[in-house]
Amino acid sequence: MVPMSLRGLPPSERTFATLVVLALAAALGMGLVSTYIRELRPAPPAQAPPARSRLVAVLEGGMAANTTPAETERFRAWVASGATREGFAQVESVVANNCASCHEPGGQYPRLASFEDLRPLALEAAPEGLLGLVDARTLHLIGFPLLFLVAVAGYLRRTAGSGRRLLMGGCALAVGFDAAQWWLRQGRPEALWAAWVGVGALAATMAVLAAMVLSELWKPKSR
Repeated sequence: MVPMSLRGLPPSERTFATLVVLALAAALGMGLVSTYIRELRPAPPAQAPPARSRLVAVLEGGMAANTTPAETERFRAWVASGATREGFAQVESVVANNCASCHEPGGQYPRLASFEDLRPLALEAAPEGLLGLVDARTLHLIGFPLLFLVAVAGYLRRTAGSGRRLLMGGCALAVGFDAAQWWLRQGRPEALWAAWVGVGALAATMAVLAAMVLSELWKPKSR
């Protein structure tokens, strides 16, 4: 059974579809802002230790299984002391045993193998509110693909635009490239351009997708 086209929906359903598409676009926008904050913006010169360090937040959250409470406390004390080079000795063995094996140069992103790698994260404030709920890997590999899947499967495929199939392919390419660059860029700061391309591709394809669907929903029928 061929689904009803968007243009044939009653006004109440078209309004609901409009709100869903705008909500998906807003969710993508929030995700891209989070990606920019965590991965793309230049780190400002560190001054005083933050109230909640991004490094400590990760150790208490997603990486809690990789460190003991005592080891996490050593990191917390190092951050509170200003994350100095002199104090790095108290956590260096933990970094070598628990972090560097996966986050060495050429390994998982971000690179965490030395004082220079750890200090910016130690003195960066952990994201708060909505931006702190989902980690970057989940956004790249699950969040962004799901947003596009709902938008494409629910609405774009039901438009009558001649370029909808091309745009559906473009959405798949944008999502696929973004997920791939997350893995290909592991521990390689010189490949940061790939993250910028991924962000731009996601934003552009969602903007075109939303415009095409909204046009299909509200453009007057031709007589």
